[in-house]
Amino acid sequence: MLPALSSNTTTDPAFAAGAAIGGPLGFILTIVITGFALKGIFAKAGRPAWAAFVPIYNYIVLFRIAGLSAWLVILLFIPLLNLVALVLLAINVAKVFGKGVGTAILLFLFAVIMYFVLSYGSARYLGREAAQRPLGSAPRTPTGAY
Repeated sequence: MLPALSSNTTTDPAFAAGAAIGGPLGFILTIVITGFALKGIFAKAGRPAWAAFVPIYNYIVLFRIAGLSAWLVILLFIPLLNLVALVLLAINVAKVFGKGVGTAILLFLFAVIMYFVLSYGSARYLGREAAQRPLGSAPRTPTGAY
């Protein structure tokens, strides 16, 4: 047998077909689940719900809701610096919803689950100025509120 006419492959065609179908479906499923998780947060912050379903743009909006610069989204594409950006995002999202350190840690570790909790739970959006206060501090009561 001539070496040029024979081939030996270890790639299973069924695996290749599964990856070709499963990869895009997994990507779309991730976008949809994350979109539904962020939709409630965006609604509470007065942002359009459709923005939660647009990849990358949804994080630009989330950074703005958290009182951070939208340019920090660029850090999400740089290894190790993306962790710094996600920690900042988790801390500030917890702040603008009046939550403490525990929520910030859970937001960093289990973001999508905690986005569902903030979206559809009793958390209220306090505004971007809440991000300027220390984490875990009590929200200020507006004068004349009582």
